[in-house]
Amino acid sequence: MNNYLNSFKLEEVLLGAILFSLSITINTNSFVVIIITTFFLYKTIIKGNFKGLTLYITSFAFFLAQFISFILSNNKQEAGTKLLLYASFVLFPICFSYPTSKKIQLNQNTVFKFLLYGVLTILTYGSIRFLYDIIFLDARYDYGRAVALLVKYIPHHIYMSMFILISIFATLAGRIENGANKKSVYILPILYLFLILLGSRMAILLGIIILPLFLFKKMKAQKNKNKILVLGGILMSLLIIIGFSNNYVRDKIMYTYYDLLNIATKEKPFFGVSFRQQVWGSVLDLIYQSPLLGYGIGDIQEILNNNYTKKELIGLNAHNQYLQFILHHGIIIFFTLLLFVFKLIKQCILNKNSVLLFSWVVLLFFCLTESILNRQWGIILFAFIVNYSIYSNNNYRVS
Repeated sequence: MNNYLNSFKLEEVLLGAILFSLSITINTNSFVVIIITTFFLYKTIIKGNFKGLTLYITSFAFFLAQFISFILSNNKQEAGTKLLLYASFVLFPICFSYPTSKKIQLNQNTVFKFLLYGVLTILTYGSIRFLYDIIFLDARYDYGRAVALLVKYIPHHIYMSMFILISIFATLAGRIENGANKKSVYILPILYLFLILLGSRMAILLGIIILPLFLFKKMKAQKNKNKILVLGGILMSLLIIIGFSNNYVRDKIMYTYYDLLNIATKEKPFFGVSFRQQVWGSVLDLIYQSPLLGYGIGDIQEILNNNYTKKELIGLNAHNQYLQFILHHGIIIFFTLLLFVFKLIKQCILNKNSVLLFSWVVLLFFCLTESILNRQWGIILFAFIVNYSIYSNNNYRVS
């Protein structure tokens, strides 16, 4: 007990609470972010040390880009709503600059463990509600998509998949690096199965290919590496087989394969690659017309709707965060922000911070097929990783 109290840091718990609440509800997360930012701002004012904020230029740059786009937008109401979502890029530097200026060593494993706890909490709640609907409310589902009933009670499956991927790797990395998370490791197979069942094609790709590659590299120095890799490979293969036994997941991958090779089918029950190609075609046309300044965060959806050639596309965003940024801000601001991000990633590689690096890989891959910064789940996660990377990189240089 004394060892636990001695290792306890309030800053770790507060920052972890942001990740924990992110999986629960958006309203809860907003409340937690405001309260925790207020605490860190109070501590910073009391100590009178604001120098740490100057290190977080990258985070402020994301908000500044959004603010410029807000000014250039005609629809100020819509632009204001989207600007408010980006407030975390201003609030999180306040949270992280305090431990930076006070040279507080945050335990990364402890902070990210809260994300795991949040994921487990919401999946448990969602599963209970899911079973209740089936047993007592006689709820039914079509096309083998039993998971659709679960998704009603958890974050959007794209964001939930990102949370699960990062939780799995952060937990295993903590176990490999310093022997932590001994009990938490046993719950990971269930999370991996949920990852498959949620049916995100990008998440499945990352879970089957990228995650094992990162883990293999982490395992190189382990004594029982071969034994663990064999057992882990067997377990992972078994979970994949079980996951793909679900009609929805299996058929989604199959129709994606047909879509990629342009193989004709009698039905197309899923929006796939061809659907995104139609969206991207319209987006690229708009970018070509205004490549430097973009169209503003408040006006772009209406402009997209007017440019779509098919009615079923109306209301959809770019489904690619890189293209979405160019639409909002133009290529100059886009490449400036991208440069900031790659500098952070490069430093994470040099520092051998595998958890943050894997988190960046997850974010950047999902940005290829989704506009992840259109919702609070994605913005909070992205802003948190940006600011934690800045804190970690600076902390490494100081030490």
